This record gives sequence, C-alpha cells and structure tokens, in this order.
Amino acid sequence: GGTDEYDLVEAVKKGRITKPIVAWCVGTCASCFATEVQFGHAGAQARGDMETAAAKNKAMKEAGFHVPDSFDKLPEMISKVYTQLVEEGVVKETPEGETPQVPMDYTWAKKLG
Repeated sequence: GGTDEYDLVEAVKKGRITKPIVAWCVGTCASCFATEVQFGHAGAQARGDMETAAAKNKAMKEAGFHVPDSFDKLPEMISKVYTQLVEEGVVKETPEGETPQVPMDYTWAKKLG
C-alpha cells in the first residue's frame, strides 16, 4: 500500500535521480485472489488501483526504471543492467581483497587485539 514509489517516479522524470534503478514492487500476485490480500506489514494493503504493485511497476517502467516482467526475472535484470554499466565503463570492477582467516579460538583472537 501507499504511494511512496510515485515520489521516486517523479524524481526520475524530473531528472533529480539519474542513476539507473532496477526495481520490483512486490505483491503482483494479489490480483490472483478473489478477496483483497495484505502483504507485508499491517499497512501494506492497496487502497485503490494506484496503490497496486502492478500499477506501481508499470509507472516505474514508464519512467525509465529497469523493471522485469516478473519477480523471478529480477536477478536476470540486475545482471543485465550491471553488465551494461561495466561495458559502458560507468562501473569499474576491482578485485576483492583477500578474506581474512577467521580464528578458531576466540580467546586467542581477543588477546591479539
């Protein structure tokens, strides 16, 4: 429920947010139920068409957000956008540092500081 997503849509449309956004509003399966369904916290029930997940996803997509066709396509969309940003040189990949060894003995590690 709520309309906070539309604040982001307006910010993108007005150019206040220029970075690529990958988004998905959860709850699109609510339309599959015969009665109203509440997802998440107590105030998460849609109170009109504009507050449905489907309407929000549509508005975000129309504003230029990267919105997959379904939730299960979200990882693929994130990968696609990330890969594109790397290829364009916007994101520069750097190797991760070496992961430090976790000591087996907490008392010994505490003495080391």
